[in-house]
Amino acid sequence: MLELLANSQKNFIHFLRISIFIVMAWIGGLKAFHYEAEGIIPFVANSPFMSFMLNKNVSDADNYKLHKNKEGEVIPENVKWHEANGNL
Repeated sequence: MLELLANSQKNFIHFLRISIFIVMAWIGGLKAFHYEAEGIIPFVANSPFMSFMLNKNVSDADNYKLHKNKEGEVIPENVKWHEANGNL
């Protein structure tokens, strides 16, 4: 039994690689949709390494907090503010 498992190690490694690729592609693909992209804006706005990607209005944490939506909530004024500042 151990010899069979040892010989199939290469197949398990390929299976794990394919599984990880599928999960990463799935999670990354979700960011192409508006709802999911909106969910990562707080992380980008508050990150010292990623905040350069956003306009100046967003990197100001207090200004951003005034216009953020809660999970699943859609406020048209906040969405317009995000679009105007290059977030969505």
